[in-house]
Amino acid sequence: MKAKKEKVDYYTEVKNGILFMECKMCSQMTQVSETTTAVTCNLCVRESYNEQFPFEPVTGYKPTGKPRGWAFMKEFVDKDGNVYHKGKEQPGLKGTLKPTIIKPKVSKPKLTKSQKQRIKTDAYAAIHKLKKELKKARFKKDLKRLNSEIKKQQKLIR
Repeated sequence: MKAKKEKVDYYTEVKNGILFMECKMCSQMTQVSETTTAVTCNLCVRESYNEQFPFEPVTGYKPTGKPRGWAFMKEFVDKDGNVYHKGKEQPGLKGTLKPTIIKPKVSKPKLTKSQKQRIKTDAYAAIHKLKKELKKARFKKDLKRLNSEIKKQQKLIR
C-alpha cells in the first residue's frame, strides 16, 4: 500500500474581504483566490529562476584588429602576413605579399541649414532654365541630355 502524503495547511488571513496566504518558501503573505491550496510568492519564483538561468551580461563587440569590411575584400593581407581571399585564409600564401594599406575615408564637411537651402534654390533655378530649353529642343540627343540634367538637379533637392 502506498503511504498517503501529509496535507499541509498554510496560514490564511482575510483583510478587507481579500484572502491572503503565506508563501510555502518564505512565509510572506500573498493575495490568492478561494480555491488555492498553496502559493509561492513572486520573490521566491524570481530567486529560483535566477538559480536555474543565471544572468550573463552581453559582452558586446570585440575588435579583431582588422579594418571594417576586410572579409569582403578580394584580397586582404594583415600585418602578420596572413593572406585572405574574400574572408578565407590562404595559408600557402602566408608572408608572400605586402600588408594591405587601408586608406581612411575622406569625410565631407557638414553643411549648415543656410547652405543646404542655397543649394536647393540653385537647383530649382537650374531646373527652371533646363525646362525652358527642353521646350525649345528638337533633337532626341538634346532631349535626353536635358532630361538627365533635370534628374540630377532633382536629386539635389531631395
